[in-house]
Amino acid sequence: MIKGLPEEELETFISRIGQSSSGGRGENYAWIGVALTPYSERTRTADEIVEDLRQKVEKVEGIDKIIFMVEGGGPPAGRPVDLRVVGADDEMRKELADRVEEFLKTIDGVKDLSRGDKPGKQQIEIKIDYESLARLSLTVADVARNVRIAYDGEVVTSLRDGDEDVDFRVQLAAVAREDVSYLLNLSIPNRQGRLIKLREVARLETGPGPTAYRHFDGERTISIVGDIDQDITTPLKVIGAVFEHFNMEEDWPGLQLLVGGEAQESERAVVNLAATFIIAFLGIYFLLVLLFNSFIQPFLVIFAIPFGIVGVIIAFALHGEPLGFFALIGTIGLAGVVVNDSLVLVSRLNTLKKEKPAANILAVVAEGTSDRLRAIILTSLTTVSGLLPLAYGIGGTDIWMAPMALALGYGIAFATPLTLVLIPCLYVIGNDIGRIFKRKEKVIL
Repeated sequence: MIKGLPEEELETFISRIGQSSSGGRGENYAWIGVALTPYSERTRTADEIVEDLRQKVEKVEGIDKIIFMVEGGGPPAGRPVDLRVVGADDEMRKELADRVEEFLKTIDGVKDLSRGDKPGKQQIEIKIDYESLARLSLTVADVARNVRIAYDGEVVTSLRDGDEDVDFRVQLAAVAREDVSYLLNLSIPNRQGRLIKLREVARLETGPGPTAYRHFDGERTISIVGDIDQDITTPLKVIGAVFEHFNMEEDWPGLQLLVGGEAQESERAVVNLAATFIIAFLGIYFLLVLLFNSFIQPFLVIFAIPFGIVGVIIAFALHGEPLGFFALIGTIGLAGVVVNDSLVLVSRLNTLKKEKPAANILAVVAEGTSDRLRAIILTSLTTVSGLLPLAYGIGGTDIWMAPMALALGYGIAFATPLTLVLIPCLYVIGNDIGRIFKRKEKVIL
């Protein structure tokens, strides 16, 4: 099926037999890694190709489960749904993992769920009867030691052969190791020297064993990962629904339900971006303080930033695009760009005010705004004209840069006309407030 993909979509692929996509090994697993051509060279997205393959593989027989995963690269990293059930109690941990998985299956938009406790090869588990063990003067260590010696053997002596020491290992014969009935009849000496059959203190359970034991902060964990349909829901909504449904403190004492993957990375990225935005805001403010020699006037320039952000929100809402990580990066960059128009305008108004101290403030503002009207509009138009082709993929598409370009382009386009109206008004209001304070000072004197 993968070989049947069009040449403009398929670049290469590789198959691994006996290994799962998470790195675990097992003879019942396999995975295929597919590398697609660059996004700009094909008409279908990776998700569309996956959905097409998903419909085709439904007809394949002899396979229990097929999971699709799209790795696009770039932050935030991890799967859209990534939950960890952590705890020391094996039965409770597995039960909670089962219930979380069943609940996730009921949420619209969640798909391709898989777990970290995948069944591996068949194993024999020795279930100890602790009452019988104590009555017959045996310990778990006695059972474990004798079973290990029987199957793995133990070096009991060595013989010197020339310049080499040859070890002699004692263990059950091969025919006995291959027959489970020999294990049940294994004799274990107790403290009184009596030989106790293993069947008297334990029973055997046969079933698939784990492919690997995974831990988080020193405790065993089961991970549950999956994908989502971005048109239906988001990782944060899914994780929120899970935590609202499960009361961990009351119903599952001793267990933890932790979040990882894209939801965790998204939350962390938003916090980091918020800190970055505050730093950028403060940096712009103090630079403007040095430029204007005033602590008040920089706020006139910075007032343009919120209006640019409003333009970003409106643009992404109209385009039906999520306000993701790269869009937020573009929004932070927007803060440094939209202040340019306000800076040019306020600087010109300050110059005219010094040149014409006796002139009416309205006349000064009208003249200064008209002087900088052409420069502001042309600067904004050239910037927006350079950004929008990238945002819409004209001449080539970049799925990471496009959201940034969309945020910058529409933020500037929305903030520019508001700047031309709002900043002059705020400048006049600031001048009136300054005159009121000066009058109060004269009255006090």
